[in-house]
Amino acid sequence: MHGYLKKSLYEPQITYLKRALTVSCLSFGLMYAWMSYGFANATTPVNNNTNDVNPNSTVNVLADQLYVGSLLSPSGAVTKAGDLMVESYFQTAISRGDYLPDGRVRSNKYRTNTADSFFLVKYGFTDKLSIQLTPQINYYWNGQTTASSVHFADFPVELQYRLIDQIDSIYQPSLNAYLGMNFPTGDFNDLGRDLDATGQGVYSLRFGLMSQAAYNVFGKALRIRAWGVARQPLGSTNLKNITSYGTGEGYDGNARLGMFGNTGFSLEYGLSRKWLLAFDFQYDWARGTRMRGAYYGKNTQRSVNGASHDIQIAPAVEYNFNPMIGLIVGTALTVDGHNTNDFVQPQFAVNFNF
Repeated sequence: MHGYLKKSLYEPQITYLKRALTVSCLSFGLMYAWMSYGFANATTPVNNNTNDVNPNSTVNVLADQLYVGSLLSPSGAVTKAGDLMVESYFQTAISRGDYLPDGRVRSNKYRTNTADSFFLVKYGFTDKLSIQLTPQINYYWNGQTTASSVHFADFPVELQYRLIDQIDSIYQPSLNAYLGMNFPTGDFNDLGRDLDATGQGVYSLRFGLMSQAAYNVFGKALRIRAWGVARQPLGSTNLKNITSYGTGEGYDGNARLGMFGNTGFSLEYGLSRKWLLAFDFQYDWARGTRMRGAYYGKNTQRSVNGASHDIQIAPAVEYNFNPMIGLIVGTALTVDGHNTNDFVQPQFAVNFNF
């Protein structure tokens, strides 16, 4: 029986991982070709005559634009060894209900809201290779109770490598690869109350790709990012009593998370050198979670929670005080989904570059 369970759990994950990698490679190949040639061919070429410098040329417009980065898109490796970037986020998610399996939204009497704060810390080992750390704390509440205190979430650590540099003068987009790990530092097991859950209890492999390029549109800079990232949980976790997997007092068992991730694109359009409008579109997805366990040692049950998805949009405004300090304010919100939460998430971030 044990051998049968191992086979049934691992083989679908491996098959899905192969499919995800194949689709990601094909999608980014097509996307990169389009960003390299399609848009460039439709835009006025750059004047390469260095004796006739136009202050409004494409190169100057793109080079002078300051950015913070949109709310949801991942950023690439820093461009210079020794550079340090720190971005402090604060966000609160206001629940509007739950998306049912058929996509309808059900309003809940006691909706769980969250307040999250995290620091995105990135350091350049070389001109192409960076490390990114993202410590995060969470606090939850609803109409019945609150979390016992502020709790640390799982801790992502990620290496980022820029495979291809962005060259604005010929509209060549950059291409960044990500590889890292989620460390299970968040509380997830044998909890005092449901709202104390902030972790998953398993190590998860992080991987993905992101490409970005900037174009001169109506004399202003338009930066486009496109990405696809995934998280593959490694192994299963034992569960006891109240856990982040929805179990209650008396439960004893284990769970295996399915792969999850997101893909999307972002647009940042410069109104001036310091002011920009930003917009993100993101599709989040997750496979089901396999659980096996029993309450008080009776009637052991096996189950697979349904897969889920949501679509988020995130309009925002960016302002850069100078090349070292920038601010972004906006809201992410779900517009579609199933088997997941429906929410509005106001947020802001301050970006520091050293």
